[in-house]
Amino acid sequence: VCSCFATTRIHFKNKMASLLLLLFVTSFASNNEASTVNLYTHPNNEGVYHVYMDPKAPIDARVQDLVSKMSLQQKAAQLSYSGCCSDDLAEKNPLGLGGVCATTAACRDKVQSDFRKLNLSIPVSFYGETTHSGGAADTTTFPMPCSQGAAWNFTMVEAIGAANALELRSCGGDQALSPILQVCTDPRFGRMEENFGEDPFAVSKNGLAAVHGLQGPEEGGASTYLADSKTKVTSQAKHYAAYGAGARDGYTPMGGGPGERRLFEVYLRPWREYALGGGRGVMASHNMANFIPMHANKLLLTDTLRNRFGLKDGYIGSDNTNIMALATDYRGFADNASDATVIAMEAGVDQDMPGWNFLQAASLVESGVLAEETLNRAVSNVLRKKFAARLFDDVGPTDPSMSKNIQSAAHRALARDAATQGSILLVNDGTLPLDAHATKSIAVIGPFAGCAGSPEGTECTATTAQIGGYSPQAGPLRKITTIRGAMESRGFNVSYFKGCSGGVGDDDKDPGSIPDAVTGATNADAAVVVLGTVSCTCCDRCGNGEVGDRNSLELEGQQLELLEAILNATSGTKTKVVVVLLHGRPVSFGPSNAILTRIPALLAAWRPGQEGGYGISDLIFGDANPSGRLAQAWPRDAGYIHSPSNPWYQTHSSMTGGFYFGNGDRTPISALFPFAYGLSYTNFTYSGLTLSASNISITAGLGLRNTSITATVNVTNSGSRDGAATVFVSFQKKTRGVVRYLRELCGVSKVHISAGSTMQVSVPIVVADLARYDPSQQWKDLYGNAVTGAYVVDTGSYDMFAGGCVSNGGVWDDSKDCPQEQATLSITSSLSPVPFL
Repeated sequence: VCSCFATTRIHFKNKMASLLLLLFVTSFASNNEASTVNLYTHPNNEGVYHVYMDPKAPIDARVQDLVSKMSLQQKAAQLSYSGCCSDDLAEKNPLGLGGVCATTAACRDKVQSDFRKLNLSIPVSFYGETTHSGGAADTTTFPMPCSQGAAWNFTMVEAIGAANALELRSCGGDQALSPILQVCTDPRFGRMEENFGEDPFAVSKNGLAAVHGLQGPEEGGASTYLADSKTKVTSQAKHYAAYGAGARDGYTPMGGGPGERRLFEVYLRPWREYALGGGRGVMASHNMANFIPMHANKLLLTDTLRNRFGLKDGYIGSDNTNIMALATDYRGFADNASDATVIAMEAGVDQDMPGWNFLQAASLVESGVLAEETLNRAVSNVLRKKFAARLFDDVGPTDPSMSKNIQSAAHRALARDAATQGSILLVNDGTLPLDAHATKSIAVIGPFAGCAGSPEGTECTATTAQIGGYSPQAGPLRKITTIRGAMESRGFNVSYFKGCSGGVGDDDKDPGSIPDAVTGATNADAAVVVLGTVSCTCCDRCGNGEVGDRNSLELEGQQLELLEAILNATSGTKTKVVVVLLHGRPVSFGPSNAILTRIPALLAAWRPGQEGGYGISDLIFGDANPSGRLAQAWPRDAGYIHSPSNPWYQTHSSMTGGFYFGNGDRTPISALFPFAYGLSYTNFTYSGLTLSASNISITAGLGLRNTSITATVNVTNSGSRDGAATVFVSFQKKTRGVVRYLRELCGVSKVHISAGSTMQVSVPIVVADLARYDPSQQWKDLYGNAVTGAYVVDTGSYDMFAGGCVSNGGVWDDSKDCPQEQATLSITSSLSPVPFL
């Protein structure tokens, strides 16, 4: 979306595009015989040429032509997306329909055939919840984004996105409700499991990787065709904006949100990169910003997302029931449903889920309450994504051979590898890896270790905790292998004990028995204790997930009691104890986390997906080497949230020395486990940081997104095992009159290094990623409109750091020291600061 042009050129190009579009429509109308035309066979257009039916015409020309032929009622009908595929959709929606959720290719084929027989032959879009799967039933269920973010492997995230797109297409879908671009800085937030992490740079990189997997690497934006409509889908990123920032007790819709600078620097940055990088659509979020509900927030939806970030003709849809909520849930913000529709559409929302409200758009235009121009904008953006996905052109049935893509061996192998890469070894006294030859019997214990009272392959609380919320429905092809099942597949003598309840949302009938679990642990060579949080999709009560917000991070139910009993009973015995967490947020371990010091080995596996049992087993027995690193700081308990242990709520003074100033007991405010922390079965050292250029001169404008240097550092695997090392590059900038964060991430590279080898690792650093947001800076949006507030790069010296961790400037535990290599970068310009967007 114009990312390589200066803003003045963009403005000129936008005007020229409008003129060329008008000439194109006129030319095609008078020269239709020279074109290859896809004629739909229904009485209203048989043998008649229409621009919108020409697969070779530009998307915007097709949109303009089709909208000119639609009635107000037909336009309004396109603004609804609700429910799932069924054979009677055309019969129930004779004026048309925006979209429904994908189920099977056969249902899609029947529905599209029926809609092609209606006036204007406008197809339906089929969407899928693709956070970590193809969305439709039976599709491969990969680790959730919380686990993908912990892998720090953007190539892997892109591969997962591509797999999800292929499986969604194989089920008849064309629109992905992903990636999740929320920057979650409050782990009390129930939907933290859906997020890549708390760092805006990392979320941006993961988000773009997922988009490139879903759509392809092209950055043409909403008005360009997908490069491959057979294997790729359009993306609708969620949830815009500042969703997951936390407010009152971490609960979802509360509060006015963060201040302007933090909003733009932290929470909006991934959306900026998404829009500039080819994103096509966005779903607005449930929360407010500056006490304006997001579905009514013209400043953020239109002025910022569309005009400043470049999602100009992209598609903005509502989250479920949020249009009506403007009238019912926000204390009279809108007078009624009609008023809510007008407010939302004028703010920039194009489509309504579930669609009840925007169906009023036609009558609102007829009564003069809503401008037809606003309705035309909305329906144009909805149609644009349908044209981009080739829904008007690919009129035949789905290729039957596409079914082989669902649960393919390659996708299951990718899911297993992703589960290992996203798991983080937090504690290890040498217990791991276990010796498979010396281990004969294993007690698998805990509410999330397997399905109590059910055979392996049954879906239960444990399997839901493993795959997480917004996972596809079960089908005959999908098999979720639990940790119990994975251990049994290795041929061990496995005994299983639930032990206790997993807390809120654990609906298994077997409550478990702690005494039985303790006996089982003491009789085994190894005890794998699987704890964590229950997961769910909207809108069940659970420990973690949508409607799973919490004001505490403590493990729920009797899990701590179970763990303590097992540690007490096995102390000094032959039993090796390994604790595995299946969870969507950091958890705390009781008063002062005292029990943590007694855990021999602790593996945080997050939501590792359907192959997670196998992936965790690979790590426990050393078939894979842990390489995950925390994508968010792990606070000691809920009282430490938004403390200096969080990268975006750090102290700005060195006088506290790692302790909260004025706290009489001098309790350390450092994280329990800091951002980017993680252990391995080998050791890595970092040395010799150099920069490809230590002095650069820059100019204002979007070109700063294409201006970069390279940081190079030597990484040595000094251990006896092959392993993957992650190089983190961060910076510190001191600017007179501006308080900046102590460390900011600006580059990451993950590499595999053989035991005893040294590798020179190069990490690209984009100058725009050194920017801050200046609320008072005068600048222009992408279309030449004057704005106050801009992203700017300061001139002067930057301290650059590289290593296997990200220090936050001294607020660390001594036991988790963070040695880093350092270099200096100097930036000069004729302007200071230097604005670029």
